[in-house]
Amino acid sequence: MLKEHPKGLFVALFSNMGERFGYYTMLAIFILFLQAKYGFDYEIASQYFGIFLAFVYFMPLIGGIVADKFLGYGKTITLGLVVMFLGYILLAIPTKMDGGLALVISALAVISIGTGFFKGNLQALVGNMYDDPKYSKNRDIGFNIFYMGINIGAMFAPTAA
Repeated sequence: MLKEHPKGLFVALFSNMGERFGYYTMLAIFILFLQAKYGFDYEIASQYFGIFLAFVYFMPLIGGIVADKFLGYGKTITLGLVVMFLGYILLAIPTKMDGGLALVISALAVISIGTGFFKGNLQALVGNMYDDPKYSKNRDIGFNIFYMGINIGAMFAPTAA
């Protein structure tokens, strides 16, 4: 069964699984982190959370434009992974209790940019893998396998957090 799919599918599967794992792990504790570290009440922490989510879901538009006009899917996805990783590193840098909010906001901006470059382009790349007539009959199964990676990464993230 697995021989009838492009080899790149499994790279995409594990990339997406890792991205979703990191994203949902961070989201599971984000509001609690803001409340504990900076003393925000729920409403203020929720505003930061909502603004971050808005950028995460808006930035794939920019990532798609970058991929279509300039870099192509593969380079944009790679750039997105690197930028996202740097954002998570910034977020992990310890800061004093009375400072560091600017670093957290910067890290969230970097994560949202990286996610924007990565998110929509990976799905398009998987679709392009199945344009080859040798694989086209398995496109639906391939996307089921690919999206299972999202679900597996999302399922284990809150437990890890």
